[in-house]
Amino acid sequence: MRALWIEDHQLVGDSFELLLQLIMPDASLDKARDLDSARRLMETFPYELVLLDWWLGTHDGERSIRMLREASRHTPIIVVSGDDRDVVMDRALALGASGYVPKSADPGALLEAVRVALRGGVSRPPRQNGKAGDGAPGGGPLQPVDVETLYPDLTPRQAEVFRALMRGSSDKQIARELDISDTTVKTHVRAILQIVGVHKRGEAAHEARVRGAGDL
Repeated sequence: MRALWIEDHQLVGDSFELLLQLIMPDASLDKARDLDSARRLMETFPYELVLLDWWLGTHDGERSIRMLREASRHTPIIVVSGDDRDVVMDRALALGASGYVPKSADPGALLEAVRVALRGGVSRPPRQNGKAGDGAPGGGPLQPVDVETLYPDLTPRQAEVFRALMRGSSDKQIARELDISDTTVKTHVRAILQIVGVHKRGEAAHEARVRGAGDL
């Protein structure tokens, strides 16, 4: 397995490389100190996994994940960070990260997150407060993420159909709302299911909501 580790502190990066070699001796790990270097590497090599520090220089993980997704839409990204707040973990997963591992976690947690990500799953530590999110800084709730951000392969029309689908609209209702035929709606729904990686429209809506999507 070839992986990319993005970390701007050399000491942390070197220590992490030793840890990854210990728990995954067959892994080949490249390192980048900044996002520009990381993007160049991702455009050159077919990485199976990317590991990212949430706070990278002047960038937070939100901007980092968006930039990395432009370089590779489907490579799993695991955030490894000293920031273990629930709100940060939730945001990372909502933006499409496959896992979140606090730097204080034991090596087994990292190994399990890697295994889950490589199987196409998503993992995160248990919530600190037992609730579904602790709000954004300042006490407000997390803002929902648009389906086009979560699934960049969607066309604008497919995104409209997806949002209507998430509201529980039937094919006929969607057709009337968007002034298109039922057949066209069914074609868009099939494409949406393929992009999300599920077989049923209810599964697609559930998957999007789990990742933080809004339907408006």
